[in-house]
Amino acid sequence: MSAKFTAPELNPRTVAADRPVPSAFVDETEKFIAVVEDGTRSRPLSDYIRRHKPELDEMIATHGGVLFRGFAVETPAQFRDVVTGFGREPLPYLERAAARTEVVSGVFTSTEFSSSNWIELHHEMSFAQRIPERIFFYADTLAETGGETPVADEYLATARISPAILKAFSERDVLYTRNFRSEIDMDWRSAFQTDDRADVEAYCRANDISFEWLGEDHLRTRQRQKAFALEPGTDRKLFCNHAHIFHRAALNPALLAALVDAYGEDLPRNVQFGDGSPIPDEMILEIRGIYEDCLRTFPWGHRDVMILNNVRCLHGRAPFTGRRTTLVSMTNLISRRV
Repeated sequence: MSAKFTAPELNPRTVAADRPVPSAFVDETEKFIAVVEDGTRSRPLSDYIRRHKPELDEMIATHGGVLFRGFAVETPAQFRDVVTGFGREPLPYLERAAARTEVVSGVFTSTEFSSSNWIELHHEMSFAQRIPERIFFYADTLAETGGETPVADEYLATARISPAILKAFSERDVLYTRNFRSEIDMDWRSAFQTDDRADVEAYCRANDISFEWLGEDHLRTRQRQKAFALEPGTDRKLFCNHAHIFHRAALNPALLAALVDAYGEDLPRNVQFGDGSPIPDEMILEIRGIYEDCLRTFPWGHRDVMILNNVRCLHGRAPFTGRRTTLVSMTNLISRRV
């Protein structure tokens, strides 16, 4: 992903948030992700959400998400109260694709990945059979430079993907292969949060994941998944998968060469069409280019909270310097229904 940002800085009007009224949008043209501010800068956000939950649910459904600014959210526990204010308990984080630390129950650090690299736009856990309906972010410590959380609207992206690619993915599904090893990427104990192989096997069987133990520290899994999901509330069919991240074409050529030299075809992560045939590089590159064109960003404010509809919205992370702590939580696992 290039370093260009395609959205201007937010210039919200000051609105005393006695009721949920957007003061701005992350994308003003598309009215994508509403900004709601507290003019008093002292109101507890969890109380506000409980008081205005129906209106805020409607706002998230209409605009894809809400960015709250100026409300009182001062600790990870208070952020958890924000999450539960919508009436759902935070989810545990199993079948992990990234290292995270649990701060309080159901609240995790964002992906612990090199600060010098981008984290690509993605729908959270879109490689899984069931995915979180919502994802929550809390800006606990701001980076010295960078560290934004870019977002994109899958409404726009799916509409721009060529019909031939959509047809291929719709008819053929996707097949994810992961090799969990202790020396690279994630080991199986971290990914499944257990030291017991029986727990891993039970989880895989419950989620239609085939598995093979190739050694004490080497687990290979394969799972065929739909490449789309129906958005809750609208039944709009949206592209929703990890193919553009797990595919070989997503890797730096030098890194790919080193991985192939070390592991052959048993890469840490790979993706094919559901029948095992290769997904052409040009398809993946088109999808990645569309997501980059749809990228929108905003500068975090200290203790901002953002809530996204995870089926409609993609998110990522820009490189940064200094210390950055953004906390995340997820709610309500949903099936794809396609």
